Amino acid sequence: MRKFSLILILGIMLVFPSFVSAQSDVTIANMTVQLWPEYDQPSMLVIVDFQMNAATALPAELTFRIPKEANLIAVAALASDGSYLNTVFDGPNDDGEWQSFTLSVSQSSVYRFEYYQPISFNGNKRIFSYLWDGSYAVDAFNILVLEPIDVTDFSMDPAYESVSQQNGNNYYDSGIKRLANGEQFALNLDYDKTTDALIAPPQQGIQPAAPVDESTPGRVSLNNSLPYIIGGLGVVLIIGGIVYYWRAGRKSSRTPRRRAHAHTENEESAEDAYCPQCGARAKGGDRFCRVCGARLRNQEV
Repeated sequence: MRKFSLILILGIMLVFPSFVSAQSDVTIANMTVQLWPEYDQPSMLVIVDFQMNAATALPAELTFRIPKEANLIAVAALASDGSYLNTVFDGPNDDGEWQSFTLSVSQSSVYRFEYYQPISFNGNKRIFSYLWDGSYAVDAFNILVLEPIDVTDFSMDPAYESVSQQNGNNYYDSGIKRLANGEQFALNLDYDKTTDALIAPPQQGIQPAAPVDESTPGRVSLNNSLPYIIGGLGVVLIIGGIVYYWRAGRKSSRTPRRRAHAHTENEESAEDAYCPQCGARAKGGDRFCRVCGARLRNQEV
């Protein structure tokens, strides 16, 4: 039975020699873990930056494990202009008591992944534990912890070796450690906080990155457009006036003609009126015959 197991292991190593070699030869040159408690959420923001050892053959597939309750939010690589660009990764997938994700490292640049992890709250006391599971050997490993605001008591285990200030905030440094493949590193954080205030609370509304003025690209200035607006309004008024007077002139020219035509018809009808009794010719406006006194037909209502 032992001989069969040995033969099986040797067969696996012969079939997958590159895989076994790749896993054993992967070494991380430096890894910095930043812990930002209650930064922009009431949880722990974990930021991990790492760079591969020059002796590691690239490209290399690296798999990292994070706590099962963590929320992975970014996996990126440092670009030449100093910004981080998202990189392709697979996962995260369930991995027992953890969750894991895999990315392909194809260059000797700095890579980063970030996730949020819950903090234990007990009144004013906060408790948090971080664990590096020892997936790979690390030549230089250290942890930086950002001090939250309104802290009355702060402790790390193992204790921090130094404290530095950046942008007015205290950073506690665990010191640089050399970790072998499979060697774990745990850090426990314990602090008291009198408020629930965050270091960088989310903005309630979108604010402009720079003051907005007349020279802001894409902004329409009323001062520049006002002459065109006034000119357009003037043209509309002129056209409207011309149309109004043209229509009013046509209307006034038609009305007198109709009245004159009606007056002429009335006069002609009056001039052509004769008495139905005696036949005497009537004058305009007569209702009765001037000769016999009979009522004229064209005046009858």
